[in-house]
Amino acid sequence: MTRRWLSLAYMVLSILLMALAIMRATASPSPASSVAIVELDMDIDAGAEELVRRGVSYALSNHEDIKALVLQINTDGGYIHSMQKILDMLAELAEKNITTVALVAPEGARCRSAGAYIFMACDTTAMAPGTSIGACMPVDLMGNPADEKVINALAAQMRGLAEAKGRNATAANEMVVKNKAFTAEEALNNHVCDMIATDLNGLLDELGLGDAVRVYFRPDFQVEFLSFISNPLVQSLLMWAATLIILIDIFHPTFVMSIIGIALLIISLWGAGVIGTSPVAIALVILGSALTLFELKKPGLGFEAVGVLLVVAGILFAYQQEPFMTIGGVEVALMVLALAGGGFLAYYFFMMRMALKKKPKLHEPERLIGLTGLAKTDIRPGETGVVLVEAETWTAISDEEIPAGAKVRIISVEGLVLKVKKEG
Repeated sequence: MTRRWLSLAYMVLSILLMALAIMRATASPSPASSVAIVELDMDIDAGAEELVRRGVSYALSNHEDIKALVLQINTDGGYIHSMQKILDMLAELAEKNITTVALVAPEGARCRSAGAYIFMACDTTAMAPGTSIGACMPVDLMGNPADEKVINALAAQMRGLAEAKGRNATAANEMVVKNKAFTAEEALNNHVCDMIATDLNGLLDELGLGDAVRVYFRPDFQVEFLSFISNPLVQSLLMWAATLIILIDIFHPTFVMSIIGIALLIISLWGAGVIGTSPVAIALVILGSALTLFELKKPGLGFEAVGVLLVVAGILFAYQQEPFMTIGGVEVALMVLALAGGGFLAYYFFMMRMALKKKPKLHEPERLIGLTGLAKTDIRPGETGVVLVEAETWTAISDEEIPAGAKVRIISVEGLVLKVKKEG
C-alpha cells in the first residue's frame, strides 16, 4: 500500500515537473527578430536627433536580435550640427554590424539638404515613387550659396559617404555643388539610391524582413519640445526673457521670478548646446538684454530700442552658423512680433519717464513753490523765521516784514530755506 502511494506521488511529481518545463519553454521562446523604424517626418534638428538616438539605443541594446534600423525620411533639411550627430550615431551601428536602411516615403516625400547626408550614410537606401532627393548646397542667411570653403567641405563629406556605400560619388557631389535634385527613378538610374519601394511594407519584404517585429519610434512631446527650443530665434528670445526676469528680480525681489528666469535660462542654454550657436550670437543677445534692463532702471533713455536690435542681430548670427537653414515665414513673423513688442516697451518706458518727471517729489522742497502757509514767527528782511506749510515747519526768509500769524505764499526755494511773501 505504501509502495503504491509512493509510486503515485512519484508519477504526479514527474508530471508536474514535465508540465513546468513545458510552461517555461512556452513562456520563454527564443526572441523574434525585430526592426527599429524611426519616422523622421520633420526637420533635422535637436528633436530629430533625440528620435534617432532612441532608435539607435534600442538597436544597440538588442543588437543580437535586431535586423535593421530603418529611417523613414521626409524632410526639407535642418541643422548641420544635428545632422553630424545623427551621422555619428549611424557610425556606432556600423561598428556593431547593424544594418541601417533609409526610405524616402510616402509618395511626395522629400529628402533634401541635411536629410540627404543621412540618407547617403545608410547601408541600404530606397525611395518611394513620386519622391525626391538632393538640393544639398549650403546657403547663407538670405538663401545665397554659402562660402566656398563650406561648400567644398560638405561636398567632400557627401562624396565620402557615397563612396563608402558603393554609390555614385559624382552624382552625390552634384547634389551639393550644383544643388541638383533627383526623382526616385533618376536617383536609381544614377546609383544614388539602391532600390524603389512602394512603401515600408514593400521595402521590408524586399529585404526579407516582412515577418520581423516592428518597433516604431515616433515624435512625442519631448521630441517636439526639443525641436522648438533648438530654433535659433526661440532660443535667443528665451535667453533674452530669462536675463530680463532674473535681473528685474534683483531690483524687485520675489524669488519666484528668479526661479522662472533661471529655468528659462537653462532651457535656452540647452538649446544653444544642442545647435552650437555661435558665442557671438549669445553675446549679442546678452548685451541686448542688458541694455533693455538698463532701460527699466532709467526709462526714457532709448536703450530699449538698441537692446532689441542687438537681440535681433544675435538671432541673425545664430542662423548664419546653420548653412542649411534660412529664415522662413514663421521666423519672420516671430521677429516682427518681438520688434513690435520692443517698440511698445520703449514707448511705455518713455511715457513712464515723462510721468515721473511731472510727478511731485515728496522729499524735495521745490514741490512747495506756489503753495500757501502760515507764519509761525515774525519774519523781517535779512532775518529768518518759521512758517508752517503742508503740516511741516520750514525756515523762511522774506524781502518784507511779515508778522506771526499772517498767511504767506512760497515763491522760491533756496536749499532748504523757503522764500515767502505775504498773501493778501
